[in-house]
Amino acid sequence: MKFKTILILVVTNTWIQAESSCPPCEPDTCGSVDTCLAGTVTDLCGCCQVCGRSEGELCDTEKGGELGVCGDNLVCTHVEETDQSICQCTQQKMVCGSDGLTYSSPCQLNEESTRRMYAQQNLKELRMDYWGPCISPPIIVTPPFDTFAPIGHNITLDCEAKGFPAPVISWQYDTFSGNSISLPSDDEMISVQMRGGPEPYMATGWAQIISLDPTYSGTYHCIATNSQGKVYASAKVGVYNDEI
Repeated sequence: MKFKTILILVVTNTWIQAESSCPPCEPDTCGSVDTCLAGTVTDLCGCCQVCGRSEGELCDTEKGGELGVCGDNLVCTHVEETDQSICQCTQQKMVCGSDGLTYSSPCQLNEESTRRMYAQQNLKELRMDYWGPCISPPIIVTPPFDTFAPIGHNITLDCEAKGFPAPVISWQYDTFSGNSISLPSDDEMISVQMRGGPEPYMATGWAQIISLDPTYSGTYHCIATNSQGKVYASAKVGVYNDEI
């Protein structure tokens, strides 16, 4: 019997300490919690309602901790890489909101809905339209930058775009003489590549000039296309003599 009593005390020690330091519960002394984005939870003493921790915030996996308890539809999950516990939504799926924006989880949408409710700006009610990202035209997230380099130098132009369906990236080259060349062309000194990412429904494209010379000077266009539209971003390429 003694052994069993000691075992119970060890397992629940943290919670027992928290309870022993709690004053008598007086609900009238509890503060207002009407602006909690992730809903409310009971405090450590089991008396007052307090704001629950939001998605991505640090949390306690057990009652009695100092960080707090996760809010509605959230679970405190230990992350081995960081040796910390954070609140994660029980549904890790993208959702499309009635505002036409994609949210990484229904918990994110719920928090935004609550934020709007208390913003007092006559914002429209936010709801979930459907599971998955919102159908949207492409957007250039990271455009290529103007690049100037010496003759013979190897340069690469980068471009990132997102949308749903995920966009396809292509390139076009406008010479100073007024000619437009779609890439890839039959010029072995210029190559283009594309891959998905770095995030879902994104694409990254590159245009590489292996050995720069004046004939490659001009404007290079990153073109992102999906079934909903097309968008451009441009960068200038220039050449100079690398002389001391």
